[in-house]
Amino acid sequence: MLSRIEKYKRKPLKKATIIAGALCLCIGLGGGVKTALADQDVQLLMANWFSKKQGESLNEIDAAINTERELLMGQLKGELQAEMKAAEEQLANFTATEKQKRIEALQAHAEEIRESMKINNSPQQAAILTNLDAILTQAKAQMDGQTAELKLIPVPIPVTPPTPSPVVVPEPTPESGDKPEPTLGTENGEQPQPAPSTEVSPVEVPALEPVVVDIYSVTDWFAMPNVQNVVVEEVTITGNVFSINSSFSDIIMNSKAREAMYSILRGIENHPQFHQIQNKSIEEMSRIAPSLFNEQVLYLLNKSLSTITI
Repeated sequence: MLSRIEKYKRKPLKKATIIAGALCLCIGLGGGVKTALADQDVQLLMANWFSKKQGESLNEIDAAINTERELLMGQLKGELQAEMKAAEEQLANFTATEKQKRIEALQAHAEEIRESMKINNSPQQAAILTNLDAILTQAKAQMDGQTAELKLIPVPIPVTPPTPSPVVVPEPTPESGDKPEPTLGTENGEQPQPAPSTEVSPVEVPALEPVVVDIYSVTDWFAMPNVQNVVVEEVTITGNVFSINSSFSDIIMNSKAREAMYSILRGIENHPQFHQIQNKSIEEMSRIAPSLFNEQVLYLLNKSLSTITI
């Protein structure tokens, strides 16, 4: 019986203990919750303060960097301009110096060439003499042919009489009592008459006028070449070659040009009136005798002469 009663007494005690424990637990838990909430407020406050300070620090650092950067950029800009000006002056001096060196080197080279320059005109002189001899020979031949056509009147040659030998008269030796002998050739003391003059008076020959032939009437300057299959094309003429604008005399002075012309204008050098047109050009002759110096003949001459350098 007692044990049951004790059991019934112990049960309320246990309940009170449980309630008290639960109450203490609640109080503890509530304090912990308050503490946790307070810790969270402190952390949020610290975070906000740090964020604010961080922003201020960054702005201050950024402003300081910008100020210093502008200052340094201004300094660098001035120094860069000074350096560029100095570099420009240095480059100008370098260019002038190097240019002068190159000019002096070129002048020295030109002086060396000038000192070593020796021109030998012997081949040209020999060629000119050969051409002159050929022209002289041709001129003589043409003159001979022209002389045969002139039909000159023979001029009589005056005959000079022989000079008579002087008569030597011996001087008489005077002797006493002798009479002087009469002079040779005298009779009865008469003086001899002078011998008649045998001098022949010169024959007056009329002056011969040179025969001038109208070159516009000449139709047989040369033997016409075969131009049947000749196709006239454009020929490029430079300033240092022969062409139809060259005169006959200039062409004759060059052996290659002379052979080229004679091969096309065959026999023109033997024509009696060739000396009258030697100072004319082939192009001028195309206006004087267009039937002979036609387009095909001029093309052949230009094509051949333009390959020969003056």
